[in-house]
Amino acid sequence: MTVSWGFYKQTKNDTIIENDAKISVVIAVRNEESNIEKCIVSLLKQNYAVTDFELIIVDDHSTDRTIEIVEEYCKRNQQIRLLKLSDKNAKKEAIKLGVESAKYSIIATTDADCTLPPNWLKIISSKFKGDASMLLGPIEFNEQNGFLNVFQHLDMFAMQGLTFGLLNYKKPVLNNGANLAFLKQDFINSFSKINNKTPSGDDVFLLEELKIKNKKIVGFLHNEFIVNTKSENTFREFFNQRIRWASKSKYYKNNWLVFFSFLVLTINLFSIFIYFHLVLIDKNRGIYIILILTKWLIDFILLFLVSSFFDKRRKMTYFVPVQLVYPFYILVVGFLSFFIKFNWKGRVYNG
Repeated sequence: MTVSWGFYKQTKNDTIIENDAKISVVIAVRNEESNIEKCIVSLLKQNYAVTDFELIIVDDHSTDRTIEIVEEYCKRNQQIRLLKLSDKNAKKEAIKLGVESAKYSIIATTDADCTLPPNWLKIISSKFKGDASMLLGPIEFNEQNGFLNVFQHLDMFAMQGLTFGLLNYKKPVLNNGANLAFLKQDFINSFSKINNKTPSGDDVFLLEELKIKNKKIVGFLHNEFIVNTKSENTFREFFNQRIRWASKSKYYKNNWLVFFSFLVLTINLFSIFIYFHLVLIDKNRGIYIILILTKWLIDFILLFLVSSFFDKRRKMTYFVPVQLVYPFYILVVGFLSFFIKFNWKGRVYNG
């Protein structure tokens, strides 16, 4: 309930102050020929002076037409630059190269498979008029048919609720590089301490370093600041992505994030215990039904608030079936993330 109230309070902070700060947008890409053009076009359509921002695209050894597509846009738009990783292979290194090459002090990041709202840069500029060191923005998935897309929506709603709900109490635990902004100098000062044992996760690990240094981390929930990204198309892709995300957890230093990760795992393990008890044991069922319904009610309130913000309340019609399978999903992903390899952009990494 505390997280739900925190998320609700964040939605009421909707002030946008005019500012004309210069911004460097950094995007790391690898084999994104089917996505990168839409992302670039959404940036070129920003309600922001073209002289006040630059777009730096860093290619991580793409083997498709990504470079060719980007080069065509570079020819027609002076504010777009293409950089290429020479020897190192990792999104972290691509982001590092882009940030170090940036001309401006404010860095905004997104992913190649994202489309950006027209006022995205305007809002980022607004939020850095004060003393903020990092800005967190909301993410939503594109619409597709099928249960998998609904499940990913509700899963993302939970993560967004936790992200902004705890941020309201100055306890940042999560962020997402698809909608993120920070100061160049803070990144450079912190990069050597960012964990380099995983291929991604630079966003969360940077947040941890800034939190350790007591830097100001803010969020902004506004319908003009929502970045749209693609959901996974198959269960195989989905589990591969979630295992990759979960594999970072063993390196967390943020005590609040470790605590909430443990709490989520414990609650879902207990939910599985209750499910089996209700099915197999005809004893104390009333108590266990009350416990599980209480848990569902708390989850429903948070997910309803988040889905309402994204204007996707219809996804809540699947709340019950998702609740039934969600604890098993958490258990499986959490367990597998420690033992199996995952594939990312054609490369295989250990969990």
